[in-house]
Amino acid sequence: MVVSVVTEEATESRERGSLVARLKRGLGRVVATPVPIGLIVGFGALARGYRLADPRGALIFDEAYYVQAARVIAGLAVASDHLPVDARSGLDPNSEHPPLAKLILAGCIRAFRDRELSWRVPSVLLGTLCIWLVYRIALQLGGTRGQALLAAFIVAFENMCVVHSRIATLDIYMVAFVLAGTWLYFASLFEVAGITFAVAGLCKLNGLGGLAALALYEAGRLANAPPETRWKQARPLLLTSGVAAVFFVLALGALDCWVTTYRNPLAHVAHIIDYASHLTHQGQPQAPQSTPLQWWLDGGAFEYLKTTVGLSNGDVRTLVLFRGALSEHVIFAAPLALLYAAQLAWRGRSRLGTFAVASVLMSYVPFLLSWALTSRVSYIFYMLPSVPAIALAIALLGDAVPRVVRWGFVAAVVYAFYFSYPFHYAWRG
Repeated sequence: MVVSVVTEEATESRERGSLVARLKRGLGRVVATPVPIGLIVGFGALARGYRLADPRGALIFDEAYYVQAARVIAGLAVASDHLPVDARSGLDPNSEHPPLAKLILAGCIRAFRDRELSWRVPSVLLGTLCIWLVYRIALQLGGTRGQALLAAFIVAFENMCVVHSRIATLDIYMVAFVLAGTWLYFASLFEVAGITFAVAGLCKLNGLGGLAALALYEAGRLANAPPETRWKQARPLLLTSGVAAVFFVLALGALDCWVTTYRNPLAHVAHIIDYASHLTHQGQPQAPQSTPLQWWLDGGAFEYLKTTVGLSNGDVRTLVLFRGALSEHVIFAAPLALLYAAQLAWRGRSRLGTFAVASVLMSYVPFLLSWALTSRVSYIFYMLPSVPAIALAIALLGDAVPRVVRWGFVAAVVYAFYFSYPFHYAWRG
């Protein structure tokens, strides 16, 4: 009888640690979504989906590259200055990035016709998912429900997040899968997290930087751990990284054989890195280029798309304006919030602060160094992967300031969202 009890307890213990059991627990957390975050996600989805097909017939910003590439992959006839002259039907002509996101776009075009909704709905879905993922990550790292809600609220209505969740470019694919991999990692679904990080890298190579953020986060934690336990505590990161590396190489090889001329995935990666290393400039950056230092001063903003109409009195009226710009209140609050998060992290008082700082460092510093050392061309939308971590840091700071300041910031989010929304000018009449 004793043997039976021990066996049952051992079986239950193994099942609690199995991948299936962890998946069940993760699914339970997804279902148990409270009303406040549901409302934030709902309004965030509305902001991303409203007038999604407008302006009709226009390619917004880098859609000129990626939608056109998707059309070529889908076998459509395309004439564009943004494609190489030797583009071949059925193959990805945009080899400076991995093909997965463009393949998804091509699949949507084939399934739902070549139209704006087909290109942009995946971005809306992934951009909306980012809101919920930021909320869950904040809770997983010990944040309060209020902090998690504030972080999600910022991501829901920050201009860069909203705009890139409405257009068919690679960045929101990469950010969404990085956040999903991070959530899965902290939910102890290490194998699935590794696959998800690899998927982020298959959309845009710097998606693999999400693993670097986790490595820096874990390094800080392991530094304070007893030496005899460090190997055990490092195993989740090693498992996740190993799965990510293997899946990335195998999946990129398969995708390359399908829609590119590459037959060696490592050769394709080498081409991507080489291509990026040659994107340099001499002297001061020319618009729309900007330096990573300018981003913290809200510099480098530029127009993705602008439509105007002439009035009878000779004036010109703006109807639609998509801007590549960080929301001012968010970027101005970011330095103070990150310093506060770094202070908490240094004292070992906040896992959330440690992760926020690690994530910003690993998503921002590579661009800073490449610009400083090689004059690498950079643009303000390269800050998009840092925005969720900045939102987490601001949410931490929100609990350290008076309530009136916190609610004033929330009001500023709403105010800035209204005046930066692409269709604001149309609302004004």
